[in-house]
Amino acid sequence: MIYIEMNEMEGIAIVRPEEMTGLTQADFQQVTDKIDAYLKDHDRLQGLVIVAEFFPGWEDFAAFTTHIKLIRDHQNSISKVAIVSDNPLLSAAPHVIDHFVNASVRHFALSDIQEAKVWAAEEEQRVGRFVILDDCPDDVVAIRAEGTITSRDYEEVLIPEIEKKIKAHGKVKMLYWCGNGFEGFSAGAMWDDARFGLTHLTDFSKIAFVSDVEWLRTSMKMFAPLMPAPVKVFHNAEIEEARKWIAES
Repeated sequence: MIYIEMNEMEGIAIVRPEEMTGLTQADFQQVTDKIDAYLKDHDRLQGLVIVAEFFPGWEDFAAFTTHIKLIRDHQNSISKVAIVSDNPLLSAAPHVIDHFVNASVRHFALSDIQEAKVWAAEEEQRVGRFVILDDCPDDVVAIRAEGTITSRDYEEVLIPEIEKKIKAHGKVKMLYWCGNGFEGFSAGAMWDDARFGLTHLTDFSKIAFVSDVEWLRTSMKMFAPLMPAPVKVFHNAEIEEARKWIAES
């Protein structure tokens, strides 16, 4: 059985398994229903606080698949996940989960449950952003990455911009500039980048990548032969050359 408390004032949900027996499909459906009811009136759930002295496991495969569906369907609607536990297995969970969800995930000891609630309720400052460059032809998606790019930057800025251009023009060109103000990607952003790239692999007619970050330049050059569109890599000092190349037919 799972206890779930929705704190609408703080924008967080507190979840706690209450029995040692395996969690059921109905348990996870109950959590799903309560979160969905909250999301009907709110853009996001700021934090999910999971308080667990133990993890009882799943009653059956149906319970497991409902749990996975809960994670999959809500990973873009929950900003933070706090795992509050002294259990060694659960304490290590954030290091694994962080690679599969877009939320920030952090572990707290059971004695720090209040700290976990405060952290989960706090709005994180946006540490990065995509700037859309509007001095390119209309069939070009031109963006500059600044700071540390997160999954929210992909979900709220880049993906809608690309899908709008694809709808208007079919195939589009892309100028992706990681300039001097770029600091890196979060794990969630890298997942979004890979997922979106695979989904829209054939929607690009040309890609210009601009950066002085050596591992990014190397990665782009390595994957370029696998792309169905021409890909060219430029240094930051060559941005004007990149603009000219991407604008050409």
